[in-house]
Amino acid sequence: MIDFTNAHSVFVVGLIVGITLNSLMLRILFFPPFRIWPTPGSGPWQSVTFWTLFRAGMVLTFVIAILDWNSAGLVDLTRLIIGLPLFLVGFGITVFGYFNLGLGNTYCGSDGLVSHGLYRFSRNPQYASSILGLIGTVIMADSWLTIPLAFSASCVYMLMALTEEKWLEDRYGATYEEYKQRTAALHPRSLVVITIPAEPARHLVRGSCRLLLGCSS
Repeated sequence: MIDFTNAHSVFVVGLIVGITLNSLMLRILFFPPFRIWPTPGSGPWQSVTFWTLFRAGMVLTFVIAILDWNSAGLVDLTRLIIGLPLFLVGFGITVFGYFNLGLGNTYCGSDGLVSHGLYRFSRNPQYASSILGLIGTVIMADSWLTIPLAFSASCVYMLMALTEEKWLEDRYGATYEEYKQRTAALHPRSLVVITIPAEPARHLVRGSCRLLLGCSS
């Protein structure tokens, strides 16, 4: 008989949430016009579904980091010298980004294209910084259970960046096209230059490669 601790129970729930949300995000790419992100406003079922799963996944990742703290046996607390700054800087930038983006745009409103502040350097500064914060969380927690949940959450951020491109092109037209040409996704232009295609299902592998690695072909 398997003896599940509280940590393992929370982990299983978090894993189910992460797999569910990533599966739905992949369905957006491969089977449009199905879409839960970007959400059509703050009230419809798509919004409730996305934000419930997204927030639950993030919260459960942090809960697991606490419950399973130091389970991997890396007793050396010098890991905090690396992990804590990544956590604070990553999620600090994420919070600061909300002031640039605004509450309306955060919930997929029509408050206008934001290209100032952090958005001068990246089209997705909050996604990139949140992934950085999750890496810091994994390093600090020294927990095997935290790794898959943090990886799942990071995949969601990557898929958010991919799935919202066509939506932004349709909403802001030439203005967004010009912004996209001069501003890279996720990372500063010195690290990666990408163009996410209009047909993501057909070009998903190539688009993901460019997004992550800066491939030129």
